[in-house]
Amino acid sequence: MDNLDIDGIYANFKEQAELIAARVYRATDPTEAGGLLARIILELQAQKVVAASSRLVDLCLEAAGDCGTTVHRENLRLRAEDADLGITEMDLAIAETGTLVQDSTDPGQRLAATLPAVHVALVRTDRLVPLFGDAIAWLNEKRTRLPGYVSFISGPSRTADIERVLTIGVHGPKQLHVIFVDREGGASGE
Repeated sequence: MDNLDIDGIYANFKEQAELIAARVYRATDPTEAGGLLARIILELQAQKVVAASSRLVDLCLEAAGDCGTTVHRENLRLRAEDADLGITEMDLAIAETGTLVQDSTDPGQRLAATLPAVHVALVRTDRLVPLFGDAIAWLNEKRTRLPGYVSFISGPSRTADIERVLTIGVHGPKQLHVIFVDREGGASGE
């Protein structure tokens, strides 16, 4: 993906995702992403946070600091339902539709992404793809070890009744925050 205009693809993702009520941010590294994460937690006054651990999630949480909240990384099945905020890492982001793609085979990923009222999705910026077909090609490359469960997430949860009255957050998060992280490592870009 080195040949692609990552700034242009990011701008397209941001535009499309914000059209469907997601909030999109970009950070240079986990330290800056942790600052954004802390700001979101503090603004929402989240008391209970669940996080599906990954290297990126752990680095960003470490950089976020205490924030006066309890962060649970284990036993998510017991803790996610009444959590104020869930944090997960996404595998891809599709600019064309503002959609996130996640290997959700691990139930912790699904629980942290769908049960709390707010979902914060962390994505490595180099995992942005321009088109939906690019995401399918990426998954197709993994066909010999294709994930058992793949989630496609576009904006916060929404549903409509027979009269087409749209309601946000009935069957999932009411808010979706997406933080792109340019470099996964520390300041040296490791």
